[in-house]
Amino acid sequence: MIGLIGSIGSIGSIGSIGSIGSIVREALVPNTLDHVIVHCHDQKATAAFLSDLMDAPAPADWGPFTQVQTANGVGIDFLDSQVAPDAINGSHVAFLVTDEEFDAIFDRIQQRSVRYWADPYRAKEGEINHHWGGRGLYVLDPGGTVAIEFMTVTYGALEDMGTE
Repeated sequence: MIGLIGSIGSIGSIGSIGSIGSIVREALVPNTLDHVIVHCHDQKATAAFLSDLMDAPAPADWGPFTQVQTANGVGIDFLDSQVAPDAINGSHVAFLVTDEEFDAIFDRIQQRSVRYWADPYRAKEGEINHHWGGRGLYVLDPGGTVAIEFMTVTYGALEDMGTE
């Protein structure tokens, strides 16, 4: 199993990147994100899809939720019973991964014939972006309401983003 989940939004991971991480760390208030609820069409399918792409532990049912637990303690709680299907707003979750994790995730995306895009607007299908010198892509969950982003470099200054 890939250690991907440990790097999701981890301040330790960001801090190791360089001076931006130390600035962010100093500016943080003493609190920690515990969980986020993501409304979707089929919570079990969405959670299983995400766990499968990341080669992560199987999601767990917890009360009305199906949760993907991250190594840094953040739970992504998928829920399909509280919002009418036609009223679900699109969601976006992003994962900072290593190059090796990205390669493994991308291999699974290709093996499963999952559509992917280089951009959040889904205009560049079948492409990977190279923003800030890294790699990134977006996929949609099976219900089409959760955009899942995998990126190897955290966002930087817009002027340094690059065009690809």
